Amino acid sequence: MAIKGKGKTRGRQPARAPRRAPVEVRPPLFLRRRVQVSVAFAAGLLLMIGVVWATNTVRKERADDRAATEASEQRAAAQKWKIQVEGALGKVGTLSPGVPPVLFGEVSGDIAALQKGHDPKGAAATLKDAHANAKLAIDPLQSYDLVGQVADKGMSEGQADWFLNSQARIVQSLELYQQAAALAALALDASGDQRTALADHAASVAASAGQILQDGWQDYRNALASVQIVETPNQFGLTGPAGATSPTG
Repeated sequence: MAIKGKGKTRGRQPARAPRRAPVEVRPPLFLRRRVQVSVAFAAGLLLMIGVVWATNTVRKERADDRAATEASEQRAAAQKWKIQVEGALGKVGTLSPGVPPVLFGEVSGDIAALQKGHDPKGAAATLKDAHANAKLAIDPLQSYDLVGQVADKGMSEGQADWFLNSQARIVQSLELYQQAAALAALALDASGDQRTALADHAASVAASAGQILQDGWQDYRNALASVQIVETPNQFGLTGPAGATSPTG
């Protein structure tokens, strides 16, 4: 049996190469989960903003269309009322831009003459015609369905009040002028103190009619102005919207 020598040593084993650890391969930027979540969130936020903007735009367009339609309807209603008012008052007086109309001018002159004890020439016919013409002016204004014309057109409460107050006050003033003409006719047939008393009463009623007419005319002008109808003189001496050539145009 062979015996190993004592001086012989075992050779060292060579060192092993270090074990290779797996290297993580990171996916491209847009495939990373965090990036995808962030992009999805941003896209959702932009989509929401876009939907809100589109919705608000559509609402605004609809509101603008509705407002334009209401404004057109309001103006048309005011123009119809304007034709009624100026057509009726044109039968009993004259109209000038910027001031209340002058109605029953001859009646006022006759009443003033009667107050002084005079017997104005032609007063009987003038007062009779005034009484009849007042009715011709009152009837179309009183029967006109102004409430129906201004309803459901988006008018404010103040606008509607101007229209309706103008109707009520102008009609009331015409009725008072009619009463004043009737009282003056009675005064014409009376004499002495009775004539003076009746003439004074007629003058008082006519003065009330004039004041109420001014109030009603202011309501009327406010109503027209609220729908952008501006008074301008025209060839007939009446007032009308800018660009108009006749009271019925």
